Amino acid sequence: MLPYLKDRPVMLTRYPDGIDGKMFYQKDAPAFAPPWLRTEKIYSEDSQREISYFVIDSEEALAYVANLAAITIHMWSSRITHLERPDWLLFDIDPKGSTTRVAVDVAREVATVLRQIGLEPCLKTSGQMGLHVVVGLKPKYTYEQARMFSELVAGVVVKRIPKLATINRNPRTREGRVYIDYLQLGHGKTIAATFSVRTLAGAPVSAPMKWDELRPDLDPGIYNIKTIVARMARLGRDPFRDALDNQQNLEEAMPRLEEIISDAGRAKSAQA
Repeated sequence: MLPYLKDRPVMLTRYPDGIDGKMFYQKDAPAFAPPWLRTEKIYSEDSQREISYFVIDSEEALAYVANLAAITIHMWSSRITHLERPDWLLFDIDPKGSTTRVAVDVAREVATVLRQIGLEPCLKTSGQMGLHVVVGLKPKYTYEQARMFSELVAGVVVKRIPKLATINRNPRTREGRVYIDYLQLGHGKTIAATFSVRTLAGAPVSAPMKWDELRPDLDPGIYNIKTIVARMARLGRDPFRDALDNQQNLEEAMPRLEEIISDAGRAKSAQA
């Protein structure tokens, strides 16, 4: 987990009474946190104050938050060194009200569009029913710029497979379609950290995947706290590491994306 958590503010999901008991989210490190545990003060517009975020940069820090009954760790998409500039594009494929099978089709189409414009995506499970499609990014774009780019890509996907995908946030009106959430890309917004455990039966893990593993019969629950270590040993290389190591540019991809959008518009006009 540590390469993914390095220099990132995190939010903890704590279950002091077990996963069937009450839980709470914690951003602000408590006053009794030991001095060796790294924290970083970040001003929160919502709270109108500085929050001392945990930054987990060692095995000892991981053990400490585990002892706080923090099960799922949620991480920012940017690092302290470039807090307002994310280092990936994010597409959170959310099948709430639909199925993982449909989420697989949507994730594949997102990847297809990204590759058509010259970007190479990475894939992991969310640890629940969903999937995270991510493109490693040079941290030189603002959150707004990255989010707008992701929105355009998501819009292309929705036009190509309108019966399967939507960017409608309201689950009640999705009509069984899978939600492509690009809005989680922003200051203070988080996703489940890679390899983080989720509080569901079987303790599933937010697991790196290879693209050829993305099959219609995918059961994300097979990647869990009991299987993940052997799985990663078998794979040899973490397939999601390119989200960190392959930092890509948007300058060449943007004209290609605009061309795809224009072509789709012309095709629609011709049909009309």
